[in-house]
Amino acid sequence: MKKKIALFLAAVLFTPAAIAAEITPYVGLGIVVDKAGTSAKRVAFDATKVSDIENIYAAFKPNAGDDMGFDMAFAGEITAGVKIDNVRAELEVAIRSASEDDYEIYDGNLPKTGVPMIGALNIPTEIETSTSVRHNSYLANVYYDFELANSNWTPYIGAGVGFGVYHQKTTVEFDFDEDALMLGLAEIAGNMGAMGDMIMQGAAAQIPQELARYEVEMEVANDTLYRFEWQVGLGAVYNFNEDWALDIGYRFNSSTVADEFVYAHEIKIGARYSF
Repeated sequence: MKKKIALFLAAVLFTPAAIAAEITPYVGLGIVVDKAGTSAKRVAFDATKVSDIENIYAAFKPNAGDDMGFDMAFAGEITAGVKIDNVRAELEVAIRSASEDDYEIYDGNLPKTGVPMIGALNIPTEIETSTSVRHNSYLANVYYDFELANSNWTPYIGAGVGFGVYHQKTTVEFDFDEDALMLGLAEIAGNMGAMGDMIMQGAAAQIPQELARYEVEMEVANDTLYRFEWQVGLGAVYNFNEDWALDIGYRFNSSTVADEFVYAHEIKIGARYSF
C-alpha cells in the first residue's frame, strides 16, 4: 500500500501541470538611473614639460589629476529568467554609460617657438578634459523572493556575477587666444620698425595655420577592456496579476578596470511578464 501511495505522489509531482506551477519563466525590460564613480583620476597637464607646442603630448599624464565626477545617466536592460518557488535565476544584458562635463585642467601661457626671427612667444591657452565610458554588462543573477500573505508586493534580495565590456575615451580640448597672440606679435613688430612689419606679415600668415591644428579635440586615451563584474541588489515587485508585474529596485554594480575600482549606484524601474 505504501508503495502505491509513493508512486501516486511521484506521478502527481512530476506531471507537466505540477512542474509548470513550480517553475515560471519570465522576461523583463528595465530603465536604470545610474550614478557612476571610480578611484581613477582625471588626466593632468604639466606645462613645464612644454618646450615647444609640437611636443605638447609629453605634458599630459593620465590618472594624475583631480577626482572624476560623473554625471547622472540612464541605462537600459533586458532580462530573462525562471522562478522556482521563492528563487529566481536570471540572465541580464544591460547597456550603461557615464560621462563628465568638460573640466579645466590648465589656464595660462604656453611657449611657442619657431616663429621666424622672433623666437619664443607666450600663447594664452585654456585646456579642458572630458571622459566618457560606455559599459555593457552580461550577468547571471540569483534572487530570493519574500512572499507576503495577502499582498501584491514581493520584496527580494539578490546578487549577480558576469563580465563587463568597458570602452573609455578621454579627450582634451585646446582653446588658444589667437587675438592675444596676434596683439603680442604686433607689439613686438612695432618695436622693431620696418623690419618688424616684414616679420609681422610672415608670422601672421604662419601662426593661425599652425594653431588651427590644435583647436580641435585630441584623444589622450581610447581603450576597450573586458573585466569580471559583480552586483548586489534589493527591491520589490508589485504583481498586477499572474502575468504582469512592476519591478522597483536598487543595485550596486562594480568591477576593477585597469587596476582602478569602478562602481555604480543604480535605481531600476522595470516591467516583467511571466509565462
